[in-house]
Amino acid sequence: MELALYHDPLGYYNQDRILIGKGGDFVTSPHTGPLFGALIANQIEEFASILKVDDFTITEMGAGSGYLAKDILRHLKKHRKHLFSRLRYVIIEPADNWKNYQEANLEEFIHKVSWVKCLDDINGLSGCFISNELLDAFPVHLIQKEGGLFKELFVTIDSNEMFTYVPVEIQDESLKGYINILPGDLPEGYRSEVSLDMKRWIEEVASRIKSGFVLTIDYGHVRTEYFNPSRNRGTLLCYKDHMVDENPLDNPGDKDITAHVNFSDLKDWADGCGLMTIGFTEQWAFLASLDFQRTFEEYFGKIEPFSPLLASVKMLIMPQGMGQTHKVLILGKNVPTDLRLKGFSLKDISHRL
Repeated sequence: MELALYHDPLGYYNQDRILIGKGGDFVTSPHTGPLFGALIANQIEEFASILKVDDFTITEMGAGSGYLAKDILRHLKKHRKHLFSRLRYVIIEPADNWKNYQEANLEEFIHKVSWVKCLDDINGLSGCFISNELLDAFPVHLIQKEGGLFKELFVTIDSNEMFTYVPVEIQDESLKGYINILPGDLPEGYRSEVSLDMKRWIEEVASRIKSGFVLTIDYGHVRTEYFNPSRNRGTLLCYKDHMVDENPLDNPGDKDITAHVNFSDLKDWADGCGLMTIGFTEQWAFLASLDFQRTFEEYFGKIEPFSPLLASVKMLIMPQGMGQTHKVLILGKNVPTDLRLKGFSLKDISHRL
């Protein structure tokens, strides 16, 4: 999965074409219009009011083409000039082709935005760290229950010179430890994924933050849903030309490969590195809590029931779109322990983690 997505120059994310949006392979929330970024900016304003630091830094990893950054900065510049004047925006982007897209899209804010190659290039941050649909693209270990025990599925070549899976005894000590926490009633042949890269990522993020918030938005489940016996083929999916398939071994490098985020894992690993869970909810509830009506009317006014603009907004909040599939988790470090953030005023399902 890592080779298929990130190999230079053959990996999917190193292609010299736009991968996201109408002309790409899939759509993310920022590509539906400016409302998503404006609502996130409303939450960022509350972050800043809580921290009360002179230099507030927004750090984004997995910024895509830069639409989210542009919409956040535009909204803050127009409505929160006091915050805009003292903030800086840092994008972590290792790939030159994506950095080029972002620079072109953020030309009007080039004095506010800076780029670094990796997490090692930042330290002592005070502000907020954003990842939107980043963690689903982390390489995962594929596991399957055989003979009553879980094995890891490796990739090999069959007699027809085609890629295929082969089960092998688990060698990775971290993966062995993880297997021990899985439910004991999972059936024979049960297949799923484990994202150990996500553990390493949240530990590194935590070490780079002095004080502030980690805002993660992605599609995923809590542990009881992720490892439900009925979900016996896992969550691994591929996207190409807005079509979905379940075989990452076909045409590797030519399509996106994703796995849903296990938010319970992320919360537990965050707890272990000094981050506090502040809230967890579905995307519709989070966005609807952030002055949704006022912000919606500001951007769109009153629109016709069948307007394409309305359709794009529905994609953000309706169950048929991203409203329920996408979840929002906010973590904090060196912030008050009794916070009730605006984004969770309608619904907070942290207890399900």
